[in-house]
Amino acid sequence: MQLLLLPLLVAGLAWLIGWVFIKLLFFPHRSMLVFGMHWQSPFVKIASKISLEDFLPKLTKGDSFKALLPFIDAQLDDFFKERLVQKMPVISMFIGDKTIIQLKEVFLEELEKLFPALISQFSQIAKEQFLLNIEAKWSKELETYLLKATQKLRIIAFFLGFMAGLIIQFILTAI
Repeated sequence: MQLLLLPLLVAGLAWLIGWVFIKLLFFPHRSMLVFGMHWQSPFVKIASKISLEDFLPKLTKGDSFKALLPFIDAQLDDFFKERLVQKMPVISMFIGDKTIIQLKEVFLEELEKLFPALISQFSQIAKEQFLLNIEAKWSKELETYLLKATQKLRIIAFFLGFMAGLIIQFILTAI
């Protein structure tokens, strides 16, 4: 029994080191003070540096708005000719095709001015929601997934630690 104690301890330590490494990738979610230094999960640090504007840089340019013009035009057309008339039938007597064209032009000019700010605001809100989701939901799920995915590696670490413990035990008994 005493011959197996050291190899089992070394094997357990090797397995624990692998497990702690995965845990440290995801914990803590918020920065905490450890031995006078701030510690935060590397996963959350990297995720907080992600900007949606990196993924959607072209949406704030004028060309992306021009690409959306046919869709916006069709939606405004449907709004003025169908939905507005259904909700406010009296207006249909005062609005003709010429007025609708003028209204669409005014709306499109305003939308073109608002579009970059709208996308920027949307990306900021989406980033905040993304970080909250990472903290609340995804970090736990990813941690669980990584622990399952690295299970074989931790088992290998256990066996390598066991073998190293056997070698250490044989060296100690030989001395």
